[in-house]
Amino acid sequence: MSKGNIWLAPMLSVLLLASCAGTRDARYDIAHYTFPEAQAELRQVLRGIINDGKTKNVASLRASHLNSDKFTKFGGRRFDRQDFELCNEIEAANATLRQDFEYDPKDLKIDVFGEVAIMTYYPHVSFKKDGEVVRYSSRQTLVFLSTPDGWKIIHEHRTPRAWYEQ
Repeated sequence: MSKGNIWLAPMLSVLLLASCAGTRDARYDIAHYTFPEAQAELRQVLRGIINDGKTKNVASLRASHLNSDKFTKFGGRRFDRQDFELCNEIEAANATLRQDFEYDPKDLKIDVFGEVAIMTYYPHVSFKKDGEVVRYSSRQTLVFLSTPDGWKIIHEHRTPRAWYEQ
């Protein structure tokens, strides 16, 4: 190597490193990248869950949850922590008793962190049960995990609005 070229390799290395230092790819910054494709998938998942509630498709509602010992739910009707089986047992019983089910997720926010997503919103719900019209709103959090079978709910938490109106 000639004397003029002896500095070429180190200088090119420094220039390459300097050019990469300030151009971090936002897709790999899971705290800030929005993952728009995953957000769209999750909106569709929520639409499907709502439709399953309207059509009383209990099998599909069950399939929206991750069948795992790691699944948890804090529901609005019961204070205890529910596992996969109890959650689905309660949801199936309620789905079959309701008529004219309507579910409107207000102020939907979907935050995706790679393979995990958090969905928060305020559901406005109405249905008939035993001939009576029931209406309520609450706060809802759904935590999803991306699996080979699609996005699955791994945690649910619902807080009835009435707790805050007292």
